[in-house]
Amino acid sequence: MDIRDLRPPVEDGPWPPLTQLPPMTFEPLARATSWQQLIYAQGGGFRPLLMDVHVPATPRPAPVVLWVHGGGWGEGDRRLVPLQWGQQEFFQQFVDAGIAVATCDYRLIAEAPVEAMVQDIVAAIRYLRRYAGELALDADRVAVWGDSAGSHLSSLAALAGSAPDPDPAILGSQGVGEGRADVTGIVWWYGASDLTVLPELCEFLWATATPEERTTLAERYSPVTYLRADSPPLLIMHGDQDTMAPFDQAVRLHEAAVAVGAPSRLLVVPGAEHAFLGADIRAQWQTGLDFLAGLFAGGRAPAAARACSSLGKRSPDACPRRVVDHRNDAGSAHDHPGRQAPGRVAPNTDQAYRVWRIAEHNGRQPP
Repeated sequence: MDIRDLRPPVEDGPWPPLTQLPPMTFEPLARATSWQQLIYAQGGGFRPLLMDVHVPATPRPAPVVLWVHGGGWGEGDRRLVPLQWGQQEFFQQFVDAGIAVATCDYRLIAEAPVEAMVQDIVAAIRYLRRYAGELALDADRVAVWGDSAGSHLSSLAALAGSAPDPDPAILGSQGVGEGRADVTGIVWWYGASDLTVLPELCEFLWATATPEERTTLAERYSPVTYLRADSPPLLIMHGDQDTMAPFDQAVRLHEAAVAVGAPSRLLVVPGAEHAFLGADIRAQWQTGLDFLAGLFAGGRAPAAARACSSLGKRSPDACPRRVVDHRNDAGSAHDHPGRQAPGRVAPNTDQAYRVWRIAEHNGRQPP
């Protein structure tokens, strides 16, 4: 089977947990050089960590986006996106836009703690920079994009790594061991941003820790902790019907960015479940690509996104998603439910905080 033919066991409805996948072939992406199974970190008693990098055929070094898969911190594969999306098409969109895409495996919760997962993402960013010349990448134009658990890990690594004086204990020394870990921009999709209000998730992530230790770890490993006025621009996207990842986490991340003066844009996808099921997934891909293309070109946001950010445009044809832009913060409380003023975000009591495990949502939405 070619990976492009991989589909969910059933197109609609639940299915049992996937404990294996059929034999599959992986062809290089069209119009790209595909570097597969690069070992970006190894040693220390853990398995070699692999990365694929797909580089468009362009005359100049290409900007690159590190895609970090979801999977509830305990599942997932660098080569796969949510099964309902179809495989390879998402990565091909990057190449067709003239942007390289790297996809990395990282250690999972049965292998290593969250602290190690974050260090793996940092190691992947550093690897891309160390070998930018060999891979035909632009080392000064590196961004991250993750979904669900992957958005938690990638945004945390990127925000911590973009600080003027990064904490070496957060970044670690895996792989190439040192070097820049800052990024040009961050795309955050329906993940976790403030673990201090997710006690069940913290219990899952740090099962052997004491409650006091979990309190400290939750703050230390929350992306909101590392926001600064000079943080890289954020595009935050979340479906307003997500029953897996609390929508409140998107609000908290955006409001925390606004509070410190960091550039942030929150896009609410109406009617979308986790993984944007129920919405046009290609439109969501394009929104993220347009955002990053604008940053790589040296701007804050692409023209299309700026046109949609006008809060006065409510026609679905003119702007198919509700948009909150920090530049339009005043008077925009109606743009998403539960919106609070910066620094005064209330917990979402209408949506239970749940642990994102594959078994809880097979057939509804991959994490």
